Amino acid sequence: MNIGLIGLGQMGRGIAHRLLDRGHTLSVWNRTAAAAEPFRQRGAVIATEPVGLFDADVVITMLADDAAIEAVWIRSGVLQRMPAAALHLNMASVSLRMGQQLAELHRAAGSPYVSAPVFGRPEAAATGQLDIVAAGAAIAVTRCEPLFASLGRRCFNAGTEAHCANVVKIARNFLLGSIIESLGEAFALAQKSGVDPELFLDIITSTSMNAPAYKNYGRLILEPPVQPTFSLKLGLKDVELALAAGDDSGVPLPLATLLREQHLAAIAHGYGDRDWAALGNYVAARAGL
Repeated sequence: MNIGLIGLGQMGRGIAHRLLDRGHTLSVWNRTAAAAEPFRQRGAVIATEPVGLFDADVVITMLADDAAIEAVWIRSGVLQRMPAAALHLNMASVSLRMGQQLAELHRAAGSPYVSAPVFGRPEAAATGQLDIVAAGAAIAVTRCEPLFASLGRRCFNAGTEAHCANVVKIARNFLLGSIIESLGEAFALAQKSGVDPELFLDIITSTSMNAPAYKNYGRLILEPPVQPTFSLKLGLKDVELALAAGDDSGVPLPLATLLREQHLAAIAHGYGDRDWAALGNYVAARAGL
């Protein structure tokens, strides 16, 4: 396929490398032009502006947040210039409100749109091991299936309303934040009472908590990475997306309020640029460990 890609942060770079590895034709654009240069040597075309990607079959956006989408895709007028032949595939995490706005704007412009946020870190993107949640008109989602096959190990179809994929991502990441906080508290309780945390992790992940989230984040708490690929500050963004979605949907999320307070406190104590799992280390430090 002929693919355009906007946004070359850590996830965008992983996606770009994977698409080139799988033989797709790729054009890229990034607000910081230097980030695009390494892909020229791999055969990608470097666009000087986003509309330079509009001869692609699918234009992927992997931008940082709502503000980046607003600046690059909406306020700039790029969305209104998108031809009906090209499809916008937004794979970034955005708010429920932004997900709804993008779908409405594309309907008004007459251009196809699919929301497909992903589960996984940059290394999963680079190796085609992402889990993808897609939603949009059935014919538009079908057009994206070759891309999903290249980038993901599995794709879940969340229906024809594009924003449903966004709320799935938001709700799932809220659960991850809850797991990290509860793991940190449980580790602190066990360790301060004399239990080896390695033993505790083995016990819980060999019994009822035998799931990747507990195994992976438990290990990241015990062995903090030197170079985090998803920071605690980004975790706070996801918690705030959940709170905003709850407000918009009329759903109280008292646990998300607690998580926000814990994230803000951890950031205030210098944990913000560490891995998201460092929330558990902050809990331990508060316990005197």
